[in-house]
Amino acid sequence: MDTLQVQGRVRLEDLPEDTTWPRHEVIDGSLLVTPWAGTTHQAVVGDAYFALRSAAPQTVTVYPGANVRHTRDGESDLLIPDVVVAAAAAGGGTYLDSGDVLLAVEVVSPSTRLTDTVTKRAVYAEWGIPLHVVVDPVTRTSTWHGDPGTAGWAADALGAILPPA
Repeated sequence: MDTLQVQGRVRLEDLPEDTTWPRHEVIDGSLLVTPWAGTTHQAVVGDAYFALRSAAPQTVTVYPGANVRHTRDGESDLLIPDVVVAAAAAGGGTYLDSGDVLLAVEVVSPSTRLTDTVTKRAVYAEWGIPLHVVVDPVTRTSTWHGDPGTAGWAADALGAILPPA
């Protein structure tokens, strides 16, 4: 793994696109490095991905852990939701553009609870992502932010396995 030295704000453009680098996200010039999640978290992510993938119309693509980039003023931020639903025409590269994301799912981890429930909620809203779902892996319930009616198929699919809190 390479060593990263940055003075001042961290820019996504300064980070390697190397997949062996630790899981990292960038919000407003701050670098967030998080450990890989535990097995309970991964099982819930898998269930959410499978439910959405099985119900998805052909107009969308469902990704597990995709890189979502938002660029403003020439600098990019990066978040990696646990599950992403994007327009089918999007993708094909390292990053999905935030404007192509229709739904972001975050499964809460003990080490990232505040980031998952507060910070990312604000960031997704600022980026214009219409739906953001926060899943509690212990209670297996979901909290929806945005109008689930815009993606009724997703609300039905996730609601069947992760009912609203």
